[in-house]
Amino acid sequence: MGCVDSMSSLEVRGLVETTKKSTRINETRRGGFGWVARDFAGIFKGAGGVGNICCESSFMAEAEAVRAALVACVERGFGFVQIETDSKVLVDILTCVSLPEAAMEGVLWDIHHLKLQLCSVKFLFTPCSCNGVAHLVTTHVTRVGGCHMWDYFEPEWLFNALAFDVNISIRI
Repeated sequence: MGCVDSMSSLEVRGLVETTKKSTRINETRRGGFGWVARDFAGIFKGAGGVGNICCESSFMAEAEAVRAALVACVERGFGFVQIETDSKVLVDILTCVSLPEAAMEGVLWDIHHLKLQLCSVKFLFTPCSCNGVAHLVTTHVTRVGGCHMWDYFEPEWLFNALAFDVNISIRI
């Protein structure tokens, strides 16, 4: 497998509910996750997510988002990848700083084997405020349900958030 030279950065977001997520998940156990891929300059390369699915916890939804993002990287031929998530606990588990929960082992096994198909993967913590585009994707797929994917051309509702993140003054 050849590696793409440029670094691709992915934001991932697992979400059970946009507000009061810890209370909401206990009632419905439904949620979703989303991811956004950009190159080293912040240019949109793709996004996707799955909504209205069973989620044991928002933490599990975050791990599912990382797995989906890595699958997307492998499918698109990305070689050098940075995964940004707002879950410090998940980053610590994926970088072997802390031990995983037993319930996570299946997802973590998948993530480990997907990493082996890429040249380089870094897992980085980013605050929620810097994870806004992935949050928009997650909110959209959770609201409409189903599996969604966009390649190279972002949906119109996502354009302004992407432009704002890379300090482009164009808006629609």
